Order: sequence, then structure tokens, then C-alpha cells
Amino acid sequence: MSQNTFPAYQHELGKYFKTEKQQQFSTNFFTDAENYEVWDEIDFSNLQEADGENTFTIKAEDLKFYAESCLDNNPYLTDEAFAKKSPYGGLVPHPIFMTTLAFWCVGVKGRGSWIRTPGARNPGQEIIIFENFKVGETIHTKLKPYDRYEKRGKYYLKYALNFYNEKNILKSTWILTLILPRTREEIKKFLKGIRGLND
Repeated sequence: MSQNTFPAYQHELGKYFKTEKQQQFSTNFFTDAENYEVWDEIDFSNLQEADGENTFTIKAEDLKFYAESCLDNNPYLTDEAFAKKSPYGGLVPHPIFMTTLAFWCVGVKGRGSWIRTPGARNPGQEIIIFENFKVGETIHTKLKPYDRYEKRGKYYLKYALNFYNEKNILKSTWILTLILPRTREEIKKFLKGIRGLND
């Protein structure tokens, strides 16, 4: 990951980026958008799991600031001293912390890059947690196509993302679903529209 450079319209948001990874993660999803996977180009003849582009080593700041960004001040999630004395023995991750893991681990190239597609909409998610993520673990993801369908003129795509730690223990599974533009041309039109340009 390289240093995050904020577009001009995001400079105000930049002050809220406090962790090392927040400073490195690119928030400009227009970058490389024309090269993301596209709904009608996903290869469902190949259902082998593929490795994500990056790994994520969890620090206490990652868990704390994610919870704070969700406006959740539960001390099990945000107070290290309190959490260490609890039955959990340490910070508990927010229930949807794996969204951060997914965007970081999947990356911007190859399989799964469609999760960054500008114009995508969230119709609901299915998340299974087998074991809490813990400070010090290094997480990687394996992902594969799960389903694709059209419903009422909208195009749904699903991937199965499995999250493992450095010991290859399965921590969580996310059946990730988004409503996407159908074709690469539709993504290009969306990008032009956002930038105020004519087709």
C-alpha cells in the first residue's frame, strides 16, 4: 500500500484518518475503476478460490478507531485496559470489522476488485463469525464467485470471502453482495457523469 493522497474534495475528511492503515488506504475508488471486474465478465467456469492481493496485520488502533467510526463507544471495543480484564482478554472487534479487512486484502487488481465499483449499491450482507479477530493476527482472504443474477432490472453479484489468520484458521466468512453496473461501458459512463463530463 502506498501513501493515501486525498482528492481535493476529501481534504476535510482526511483529518479523521488517524491510523497507519487509514493513511495508506486509497479512498479514491475512481482510480483503476475501468480495470475492475465487471458483472457480465465474471468467469463462473472457474470457481477455485483466489488469494487476495494484501494481508492485514491487526493493531489495537485498527479495532478501536473502526468502532469509533461506527459511533460505538462500547469499552470492550475501544478501551484496551478494560478489555484485557474482561473474559475476552483483549479488544473485541466490531461485528462488521471484516469490511475493512475485505477492502484492504482484496486490493484493486484481479478477483474481487468489483467491490470498489463506483455506483455500486448495498442490498444486504451475510456475515458468519467463527472466531473473533485478535490484535497481532495477520489476516488474509480467499475469495471466489458465488452467485450472479438479475432481479427487477438490477444486476446482483455475490462472492464468498473467507478470512484466515496466519495459522490458516478460518475466522469469518462473508457472502458479499452488491448491485453493480452490468457492463464496463456503464461504469465508464458513471465515471464521466460523476466528473460532470458529457458522454
